[in-house]
Amino acid sequence: MGRPNKLLDKLIASNVARARKDIKSWRTAMQVAETIDNPRRILLYNLYDELILDARVTTEIQKRILAVKGHPFNLVDKDGKANADLTNLFKQPWFYQFIEHAMNALFYGHSLIQISEIADGLIKKIELVNRRHVIPERGLFVFKQDDDKGISYRTDKQYAGWLIEVGDPKDLGLLSKAAPHVLYKRFTQSAWSEFTEIFGMPLRYGKTNVKDPESLNHMENMMINMGVASYAVIDNDEEITFVESARTDGAVYSNLINMCNAEISQLINGAVVGDASQGGSLAKEQVGERIGLSITDADIQFIESYINSELFPKLLSIGYPIADISISFEQSKSLSEIWTITQGLLNYYEVDEDFITQTFGVPVTEKRQSPAPNLNASTGFFASAPKNWGRK
Repeated sequence: MGRPNKLLDKLIASNVARARKDIKSWRTAMQVAETIDNPRRILLYNLYDELILDARVTTEIQKRILAVKGHPFNLVDKDGKANADLTNLFKQPWFYQFIEHAMNALFYGHSLIQISEIADGLIKKIELVNRRHVIPERGLFVFKQDDDKGISYRTDKQYAGWLIEVGDPKDLGLLSKAAPHVLYKRFTQSAWSEFTEIFGMPLRYGKTNVKDPESLNHMENMMINMGVASYAVIDNDEEITFVESARTDGAVYSNLINMCNAEISQLINGAVVGDASQGGSLAKEQVGERIGLSITDADIQFIESYINSELFPKLLSIGYPIADISISFEQSKSLSEIWTITQGLLNYYEVDEDFITQTFGVPVTEKRQSPAPNLNASTGFFASAPKNWGRK
């Protein structure tokens, strides 16, 4: 069963512009979006549609979103006691979709999320209101992208109760800062592709002392048709030579692309870790992991605040039994921290085998009995050493 008064029913769809974007496009889009009198983000969102096609941007964004979506949570009462039934009530596709839309506000600057379908008193579907039709600075929904008038979604009672707004209305998101790095990277890849096309294969030239057009055409066709498995049939008066390029292997392009990728990773996730790093080390990876956990904790607090202050009051008003209930995500811990705690517990308690297997991915069975040490016997390498070994 659907519900009436949905903003998306009023929307007049438009085609997405997929024109070539450059640094000038980015500056123009930023200027239009930051105009005081009539801020509009259509050009900026058109640019963002191109930015998210970049593999590194997509990977880094998904890394942050999945870290929150995959994080365990509980619905707790005012005393902090978890309610398993209510927690399971929210382990539904629509709720995880809400988390993703809310997290995307960090990258786009703003998300307006609409409760679209309810059945048996429970939410079945939510949708993101098309950002091109939302002017968050004015709290306005417009029917067409270039309209100046529309619905005041924050104050109109027909819609306000079904909408959850996430993000600062003046924030343009992290993608606005990633834009120049993605654009420079794209230009560099294009230039490198042209470089490869020109200098990647050796130059071919043919010699012949035959002047008649038929023989010249024969030589030209041989040169044109020489591909990967090429060959030629020539006579004694003809010669084909391959000239290797003295150019570099394109390291200047590779270095710029790697720099742009590093800037994107540091901007979105605070560090360059894993297979994205160059010349990595254990210490570097551990620092990157700690930074990642700090960012995840901040993202969780961000999501918790909007769920508790914006989403739950709307759900309470439509009949959800969540009075005096809030959501609480478990605190992030690295595997090394969990292992340190587990080692400490093993000195005093038996730790469940399933917990070790699920947490660390190491299958274990029953605890092995360690043999008692023989304090009177000397074994090993040093046992066979002479008594005066090491003395002068």
